Amino acid sequence: MISREDENTMPVVFFDIGDTLGAPRLSTPPYRLEGLDVYPYVPDVLQHLKDNHVQLGIISNTGSETADAVNKVLKEAGIFDLFESNLLIYSSVVGLKKDSPEIFRLAAERASYSANPERCLFVGEDSQERSYAIAAGWRVAPHPLLAWVVLNGSSLRYIRVTVPLEHSEQEWRSVIRSLPVSLPVVPLYVTGEGGTQVYAIATETVVLRLGALGFAVEQFCDIEIDSQATDLYLLRDDRQTRTSFLNLGGQSADVFAGDEDSFRILAFSAEGLFGALSSGRSVEDYHFEEAYHGHRLKLLPDMSLLEPFGEGKNARTASFLRLPAVEPSLSDAELEKLSQITPDAIREHSERYIGAKPLDASGTIKIKSRHIDSPDMSLVTEALARDLQEIGDGHLTVTIRPFVYRGRNLDNVEAELTGTESDEIVLVTAHLDSTINRTAPPYNPETDPAPGADDDASGVAAVLAIAKIFQQMAGAKPPKRTIRFVLFNAEEQGLVGSQAYARTQAALAAPIVAVYQMDMIGYNVKAPRSFEVHAGYRSSDDVQNRSLSLAQRLDKLVKQVSPALEFPQIYTHRDPADGRSDHASFQQRGYAACASSEDMFVGPQPDSPEAEPNPNYHKETDTFIDFDYAADITRAVAAAAWVTANLQSIRKIEKI
Repeated sequence: MISREDENTMPVVFFDIGDTLGAPRLSTPPYRLEGLDVYPYVPDVLQHLKDNHVQLGIISNTGSETADAVNKVLKEAGIFDLFESNLLIYSSVVGLKKDSPEIFRLAAERASYSANPERCLFVGEDSQERSYAIAAGWRVAPHPLLAWVVLNGSSLRYIRVTVPLEHSEQEWRSVIRSLPVSLPVVPLYVTGEGGTQVYAIATETVVLRLGALGFAVEQFCDIEIDSQATDLYLLRDDRQTRTSFLNLGGQSADVFAGDEDSFRILAFSAEGLFGALSSGRSVEDYHFEEAYHGHRLKLLPDMSLLEPFGEGKNARTASFLRLPAVEPSLSDAELEKLSQITPDAIREHSERYIGAKPLDASGTIKIKSRHIDSPDMSLVTEALARDLQEIGDGHLTVTIRPFVYRGRNLDNVEAELTGTESDEIVLVTAHLDSTINRTAPPYNPETDPAPGADDDASGVAAVLAIAKIFQQMAGAKPPKRTIRFVLFNAEEQGLVGSQAYARTQAALAAPIVAVYQMDMIGYNVKAPRSFEVHAGYRSSDDVQNRSLSLAQRLDKLVKQVSPALEFPQIYTHRDPADGRSDHASFQQRGYAACASSEDMFVGPQPDSPEAEPNPNYHKETDTFIDFDYAADITRAVAAAAWVTANLQSIRKIEKI
């Protein structure tokens, strides 16, 4: 326990702002900080540290914001007064960023600990930034709830907690959540049948407590010794999955041989292998041959992962999502508007984002990659924000949702069409980034082209086309529920952008009732014109059933708007895309979500059409989109989203 000491020896905890204290909101370019959605546990954490004689500061990359502008946002968020004014280290003021140890040395000097940097603790989610703090002699913690135990000398461990099957129906999540501040468990991933297995960060004392409560607990490694600056990933060796038990078809031994210092394998499971990746390395350095879509997942700390699923327990459950006996039909006027989602509309939007045509109106800028490491990425997100503003014509509220990954500042792009009768939200989404990491090495993501036409410029074009038509439809008939169009970044790195977005929405208890994700909807060469809708989520029957309702709604509407398409192949139990696209980030947090795609997986029925996976997946040759086919799927998703947004409301907008 930290006791009150001479002020010259009191420990200091510096926090990052974005992804650590909360989620920033930025305006469209030129970017300006508009607000901070503080995570609900943060004020209590800060107050507890303050009450126990810990000085609090901030180290943050603040772009071009003035100190007054940042302080204003912190005041509006209700946390400014908890920090020492002389310990607010903003990059825009001091001229240093968290891209080297120098800003941490400056902060230690401000705290009068230049000679004793170990008295300083940096709390930040990004492992790359934590590595620079370590280089400056600091202690670090990856999450605010872990700051107190690290200050008190505890080491942190990656752990796996398993609930005995005979007790899986008990309220075990609330027991873990209610542990005292001295025994924090920060979940990273919930998996297994019924969601009975939790990967988390905790202390050895917590391991003992959980074991005493009857949980099966494994501890993988000591972060304090060798993995403070790591991130945990799930990597799926799909070739091993397809081979039989005791068959040496997997590639883990070859892919990771001799690289144990950078990627430490912690555990194997039926899902794949779990490992700690050192800062400074990219997960794209590890790619299994014959890997299916979405074969890697970055595990992000998120307290909402331990909230119970199920109606009556989870505020994000909406009973209206049960499929009504008679689905509301689309009017002739609505059908006419949806028919304007044409192949030419998909072509017009997609060709600019694969570099086939100029990105800007002046015709001077062409991109060649949407990889997160490419200098084109900032041009892409700015152009998407601009496109949505122009499409909205003043009726869409466009917001930039930034996050940090591997030390890089990245952006999700959001546009909102406000509902008239309910505060419930329907999401229409795709991912905006690309990669060609199946190209034979050497592959340089900073300079090599990564057009990503099918994956996922096809989905980006679909979201833009739907936004344009919905904005027009709203002029005659505003939707009852709010509709958001969201484009996620860093999907190829392990669903990073969608997880950051979904984590914030869950923390705010956002009433998202449906997520319609589109990922790779443009490859079709052979008949029939079949496509897939993925709703499976084995960790919760409740979430899966609500997700299935979304898929079934699409199934009922497809022939009205896209008669050339086959009925969708709907996957639920043993869904091969479970956890593999951005819809999964929402399912993990209790939201109903489904993903539409081309026919890439076998099944779901024995007599289903033969799968037609894109041979150009994650290659430089991903330049082809069947625009007629993509437009057909886009219309079907648009019809389902519009109907969902206009079903009879059960949750009215609260009047102030």
